[in-house]
Amino acid sequence: MKAREYTNIQNYIDSRTTKLLVKKDLIEIALRDPDSRVEILKKMKAKDIRKLFGFTHLINGKYRNMEGHCFKCFRPLRPDYTQFENYCLDC
Repeated sequence: MKAREYTNIQNYIDSRTTKLLVKKDLIEIALRDPDSRVEILKKMKAKDIRKLFGFTHLINGKYRNMEGHCFKCFRPLRPDYTQFENYCLDC
C-alpha cells in the first residue's frame, strides 16, 4: 500500500514492519563477519554499537539510520529534546 492511501501518517508508520535494533540484534549482525571482535562489542553500550554500525532500525527488511529522529514515531527531534536522548516529548 502507498502512503497516500492512509489518512494519518501514524497509521502508515504502524503498518510498516519496524524494529529498533537492540544489543542482541547488533551482536548477531556482527557474528556474520568472521573477522569481527564480538567480545569488544559485548562490553559496549547499544547506542555506541549503533553509532559504530551506522544504523539504528530495521525497516521493511532494510537497515536505516534514524539518528536525529524519535525512535518511536520517527518525527525529527528538536534540539531541546536532549534530555530524552532519542525520543520526543510525546513519546
